[in-house]
Amino acid sequence: MSDLYGPVDIDESVVVGEYAVIGCPKEARIEQAHAEGAVVRGRSVRIGRGTVVMHNVVIYEGVEIGANCMLDDRVRVGYDTRIGDRSRLMYSAYLCDRVEIGKDCRVAGFVCDGVRVGPGSTVMGQLVHEYTQPHLGWWAADEAPPAVHERSVVGFGAVVVGPVSIGPRAYVAAGAIVTRDVPPDHIATGTNVLTPTSRWPGQRLQTLIAAWTTGEPR
Repeated sequence: MSDLYGPVDIDESVVVGEYAVIGCPKEARIEQAHAEGAVVRGRSVRIGRGTVVMHNVVIYEGVEIGANCMLDDRVRVGYDTRIGDRSRLMYSAYLCDRVEIGKDCRVAGFVCDGVRVGPGSTVMGQLVHEYTQPHLGWWAADEAPPAVHERSVVGFGAVVVGPVSIGPRAYVAAGAIVTRDVPPDHIATGTNVLTPTSRWPGQRLQTLIAAWTTGEPR
């Protein structure tokens, strides 16, 4: 199986921890090799300068990771994923395939195939497909993913389901369930309870809301 691993382009400043696996072939490539006996090497992996890849991280083929990123222990990065500069993946974050993470992001949850996370955003919860067609084969259903726009937050334990749009500058509170769009400058709580930040009564988010309003960096 090692013959299926693609080339790896790592800047000399990159730190790689113990038991990290880089360039894993995707499932379809492995199945092809078993069925046809053909060995086709996976796509290359590129990791930018100053990035740290900690212990037991798994990075699949075709992944591109920017400069000065941090991948904490036990992170999984699916094939053809793109991660922008200075982003941090932590707490065993699980990124499925073809995910795009912008610059200066923090990701610690579950991110399904094809998700786009805008720059300056945080995802601590779960971004999942609707899974409305379980009667079809695993590869037959192609469901649209959620999208998290720039400078938005998905809190711990929150679940965002289906092709919904979050933000920009939206905050999905911890434990919330979201199945509809969260407009810009709104806070989501409970199950699809949406409140404009201008009418948010709580004090704990006021500093963040003020920063969004003035355009100050995170």
